[in-house]
Amino acid sequence: MLAVIVSVPTLVLGCVSGMLCLWEPQPKKRWSGSGIRTQVQTVLYLPTSLSTGVSLFGVSALLLPGNFESYLEFVKSLSLGPALIYTAKFALVFPLMYHTWNGIRHLMWDLGKGLKTAQLYQSGVAILVLTVLSSAGLAAM
Repeated sequence: MLAVIVSVPTLVLGCVSGMLCLWEPQPKKRWSGSGIRTQVQTVLYLPTSLSTGVSLFGVSALLLPGNFESYLEFVKSLSLGPALIYTAKFALVFPLMYHTWNGIRHLMWDLGKGLKTAQLYQSGVAILVLTVLSSAGLAAM
C-alpha cells in the first residue's frame, strides 16, 4: 500500500500497516555535537550487520581442507608486518564488537532503561568507546 506524505508541520499521518507509521520528521540540529554522534552511529550500525558475513566466512574456514597450522604458516610466509596484521585484525573485529555492544544497548532499551534523550547520547558515546577499546584489545591478542 502506498502512502502520500503531505507536508504539514508536526502532524502525525497515521500507520500504513502494523508497525510502519509515518510522521513528519522533527527538525534536527545539523552538525551539532549530538547530530554528528547520531550520524556516525547510523553510518556504523548498518555495515556492522555485515559482521554476520564475516562470521559465516569464519565458519566456512572450518570446511576448508588441511588444518589451521597450514594456513597459519601460509600467512607467516607472506611476511606481513605486525602493523598490517594488527590493522587487519582490528578491521575484522570492529564490526563484531560494535554490533555486540549495540545489541546490548538495544536489550537495555527493551527493558525500558536509557530511553531519555540525554541517556541515548551517553549510551551512544559509551558504545563507541567500548567498541574501540574492546576491538583494540582483541586485535592485540
